[in-house]
Amino acid sequence: MAPDRRLAPSAPSLPNHSSVPGVPALQRGLAAQQAGRTDEAIRAFRRAVLQNPGLAPAHFNLGQLLRDQGDYAGATVCFEGAARLRPTVADAWLTLGAVLEKTERFHDAVAAYQRAAECLPDDPAPTYQLGKTLLALGDIEGAAAAFRTVIERQADHVDAHRDLATALLAAGNFGGGWKEYEWRWAKQGLGPAARFPWPLWNGEAIAGRRILVWCEPGLGSEVLFATCVRELVALGALVTVAASARLVSLFARAFPGVDVVADGDWGEGPYHYHCPLGGLPKQVRRSRAAFLGSGKFLVPDSQHATRWANRLDRLGPGLKVGICAGAEAYPSLAAWQPLFDLAGIHWINLQPDASEAELVAASERFGIRIHCWQSEDLTNDLESVVGLLWNLDAVVTAPAVVSALAGGAGTPTWQFDNGSDWTTHGEDRSPWFPSIQVVRRAAGTKDWTPVLHQIGAELSELRVRQEAVV
Repeated sequence: MAPDRRLAPSAPSLPNHSSVPGVPALQRGLAAQQAGRTDEAIRAFRRAVLQNPGLAPAHFNLGQLLRDQGDYAGATVCFEGAARLRPTVADAWLTLGAVLEKTERFHDAVAAYQRAAECLPDDPAPTYQLGKTLLALGDIEGAAAAFRTVIERQADHVDAHRDLATALLAAGNFGGGWKEYEWRWAKQGLGPAARFPWPLWNGEAIAGRRILVWCEPGLGSEVLFATCVRELVALGALVTVAASARLVSLFARAFPGVDVVADGDWGEGPYHYHCPLGGLPKQVRRSRAAFLGSGKFLVPDSQHATRWANRLDRLGPGLKVGICAGAEAYPSLAAWQPLFDLAGIHWINLQPDASEAELVAASERFGIRIHCWQSEDLTNDLESVVGLLWNLDAVVTAPAVVSALAGGAGTPTWQFDNGSDWTTHGEDRSPWFPSIQVVRRAAGTKDWTPVLHQIGAELSELRVRQEAVV
């Protein structure tokens, strides 16, 4: 008989074995949990475990409550107990794997997901979680194998196809990666071919033919994939690019001879073909050797460039370095001491949604100043942002729109990588934007300190070179 997936019972379904040690306390805990009386439930489950250490549901439910309160270490102990007592129950292993990741025990999490997959050999969920953890560990080959197994069991598992694309592209497998990348349309319900009355371009000869290239969600991806427009022009195509409104003027300047319009304003046509921006690499970038040029293609208008040059000059001598800490998956400014200890650097905030409190706290903690001009709209005024980037000596950033814009402006950029960045295709330099150097965190850890020290050392070398020129 196949093992049960679930371990935690509900209060009504628990047999009334009041004579069994711990069961009455477990029943009280379940009732309190369902009523939302968390503290009471935790006390009851603790008593149940104390009275009967072999009562697996008490371990499991206590672990759930501790996890929800952020006590991942305590939850881990509980879920380990539940898994030990009920080794054939998949939920025990799945929840254990999740909290092990929270406590940075990634290799133990892999083992937990493997046990969950053994408990549910026909269910793709545990194997999918296994693949995601292997991907975070930097085990690209293992992750790809797990995602393929998921797809064998459930051919339309969209997330597995998406993550398989990430793994394949990260390994430099362009053919397989771009094929899997097409699965991004599955959740939208309408594929690209049906969006316009003209044929979807699939790599046909295009010299002298008109093609509409249209944008997809994601500003960073839009900037990244727009670099492929140069290949279309080189093939002799007559290109119209429908871009996000914030990018129209930048793209018009970047692509002379290309008709750049705001998304939705492409007119009646007719066009011989159309293609989404994210569909271009599948046709024109099937290997690293297929990437054209330096990646630098964004140029600010003279007004913004001059304004930022004057503003930064007033800061005085020293490197002008833009920073963007990014999301929770990357080091917060509070961890940037190896960088903020460097002398002779002016730090400039590039993160549109940066917390003022975090900027002030970092400035006070490290005795620095992070320059932030409140009058600047870093989200919508991309002409100004590129004007700033154009005048910076360097950028340090998490993967974000800032990174793509800095790469497009050709600014020397150090980008954090937690193992999930596929855009370097297994190398340390991005073929999309060679001015971007990716610095990877060690596989299987959340310790960013070595990464920050490496970036700090290289910024120091850049400062020395700049001073020697001056």
